[in-house]
Amino acid sequence: MYSIKKVSELLDIPTVTIRAWENRYHVVSPIRSNGGHRLYSDKEIETLKWLKEQTQEKGMKIGEAVHLLNQKGIAGQETSPTPVPIQGGHKDYQQLSDELFESLINLNTSQSNQLIDLAFSLFPFEDVFHHILTPVLHKIGYQWELGNVTVSQEHFSSQLILQRFNHYFRILPVKSHLPKFLAFCPEGESHQIGLMLFSLFIRAKGSEVIFLGPNTPLDSLLTIIDKQQIDVVAISITDPAHVEQIEEWVQSCKRKFSTTKIVLGGQGFKNTPLSLSDSVLSYDRKQWASWFNSIIH
Repeated sequence: MYSIKKVSELLDIPTVTIRAWENRYHVVSPIRSNGGHRLYSDKEIETLKWLKEQTQEKGMKIGEAVHLLNQKGIAGQETSPTPVPIQGGHKDYQQLSDELFESLINLNTSQSNQLIDLAFSLFPFEDVFHHILTPVLHKIGYQWELGNVTVSQEHFSSQLILQRFNHYFRILPVKSHLPKFLAFCPEGESHQIGLMLFSLFIRAKGSEVIFLGPNTPLDSLLTIIDKQQIDVVAISITDPAHVEQIEEWVQSCKRKFSTTKIVLGGQGFKNTPLSLSDSVLSYDRKQWASWFNSIIH
């Protein structure tokens, strides 16, 4: 029998995803130890592994994979099981985004969390951040600029979604042999969504990321790079006014740490100086994956 932490490590599935699949779809039924902890059998591990293959390798939604699981009886049941009702199985990214937007501006914590939980149970977690949570934040920000959303509503929404980012950021396993990252937005840059998404992508790959977030002063960063043995520095800006100071800082960093790699992203780097152009990545997860593979091989 295996603990949920061990199953997560063996299959590279976050524990929150295992719990969501278990609670919403009842695809596994772990027994409980005397201390109340979940314990999974080899058969249940095979079921979870199969679900992961369908969702990640074949691109199925989890609800579709569960339906196929029930049809095939792959869980090893002797008789054909009754298909599990898929709550919200017909919801798409747009519908969930619209419902979540309304729930957030109404300051409804319970309903907002339920919708986000549903999204994570239906789609791979990175897709939820890219196709639901981030568009909702952008929409709320745009409506705030128009005067249709208050500061309180914007802060409530941002903090609730940031909690989800922090949760996944914390639980994803770290593989010590992979490069160690430092991620920040410079002082004066408050938009961190792009940096968060890139950092989450890197964490999902197994790298450790020291995430400093927005409005980070540059003066102490070289010391951090030295003490923490940082391999890669990720910087994000939306305002091109920061490019000059970033260019100077990058040059200083490279003089002191010749092997440290720099990666840059955000609209602020749209018209990049030649000295930085090789370090800029677009908002494209395929390009991120290709770049990440290039630095670890």
